[in-house]
Amino acid sequence: MTRILPMPYNTTRISMDLYADCVQFGGWRPFDRQFEPVRFIEAAAAFGFGTQTQYALDCITLAVEAGFFTTRDAFKKAVFATGADFAAFCQALETYPWWLNERHFYAFMALLNYDEHGVRTYADLARELREEFGRY
Repeated sequence: MTRILPMPYNTTRISMDLYADCVQFGGWRPFDRQFEPVRFIEAAAAFGFGTQTQYALDCITLAVEAGFFTTRDAFKKAVFATGADFAAFCQALETYPWWLNERHFYAFMALLNYDEHGVRTYADLARELREEFGRY
């Protein structure tokens, strides 16, 4: 199965066959500007390590950038299909040894109103999400 990450449709050409590989698991739908809760565990089973995490991060970032999610309450209510999906997402983030990329950083800072000094890596983000939302 070929995979892509979601990108804004007005700036990037998207093959609908490739986009369908990811969007079947929920996430940001740029064509109708809606967000379907991400089924992270199902995506992990289909894609393997990494792809599902980047897909979820990018979907959340695109929805924030589009103004769809504007409050921290939206994160808890609408991003993941189940609490188990949220827990699996946090666990996956904990294994990422990298700094947050700029788009992810600014989207999560805007959405969750975190202190930027405490969240620099994906593992930091996972820690903050668990502290904030617990078991979801």
